[in-house]
Amino acid sequence: MKYAKKLLTLGLSLALVLSLAACSGGDTAGGDTATPTPAGDNGGDVTNTEAPATEDPSSPKNWTSAADLEGKTIAVQEGTTGDILVSESIANTTPVRFKAVTACALELMNGNVDCIVVDSLPAQALVDANPDQLMILDFPANTEVEAYAIGVNKTEEGAALAEEFNAAMATLKENGTYEALYNKHINGDDTVELPELPTVTESKGTLVMGTNCEFEPFEYLDSQGNPQGFDIDYAKYLCATMGYELEIENMNFDALPAALQTGQVDFLCAGLSVTEERLLQMDFTDNYYESTQAIVVLK
Repeated sequence: MKYAKKLLTLGLSLALVLSLAACSGGDTAGGDTATPTPAGDNGGDVTNTEAPATEDPSSPKNWTSAADLEGKTIAVQEGTTGDILVSESIANTTPVRFKAVTACALELMNGNVDCIVVDSLPAQALVDANPDQLMILDFPANTEVEAYAIGVNKTEEGAALAEEFNAAMATLKENGTYEALYNKHINGDDTVELPELPTVTESKGTLVMGTNCEFEPFEYLDSQGNPQGFDIDYAKYLCATMGYELEIENMNFDALPAALQTGQVDFLCAGLSVTEERLLQMDFTDNYYESTQAIVVLK
């Protein structure tokens, strides 16, 4: 009897153990084993609830008008109309001046200035050279349209030279040379074939041109250090048409007026805008190009 009771007790204990094992979810028979679900995991894709980063509305690339230039640090090429504009027309701003437009771009990419104010085509040349870093805002620094012309001395000789230039400029427009130069240098069409340069059979002498080869696509230096650009080729065709040899003097832009006045050069062709201030220093030919002041910022 005692032995039967012991067997009954042992059987009840075994049943209790098996029951507890089943309640705990264990599978002693080797079936699928449940994997714990991490806290916060609903079993599907995890949703990122972090708020997206918002752009700073005061960032230069988010400016909406030229009024946003006020109080900012602006890089300019020394002596240019961009320099004059920033100095005289934009409140609470002192321009940071550089001899070369490319130096302005380097300063901007290094984060030392807020923007660059420069003529529209040189601005585009900077962006084309640094497309991942720079951009041009879709409004100009001012609404004024500037006219480029060739600068000559305020003397009788200078006036006579201007008349010769004007006649040659008209000839180049009539025979299609100006259009070809424009398409090649301004529109960037490398397929354009320029006409043969007129041969100077009886030279009237040599004209020295003052320019600043830091203003692509109007004037710049190629990899061999040779002057290139619209103004360079334009001057070559003009002088050949007039019967002169041409010599080019490359110098800092802000040094050009003094070089003309002292006779170091005979004329200036350097993306030179006609302004009231410059009309006190020199005379000008007819206009040959129009431009505005663009604003270059970081992307």
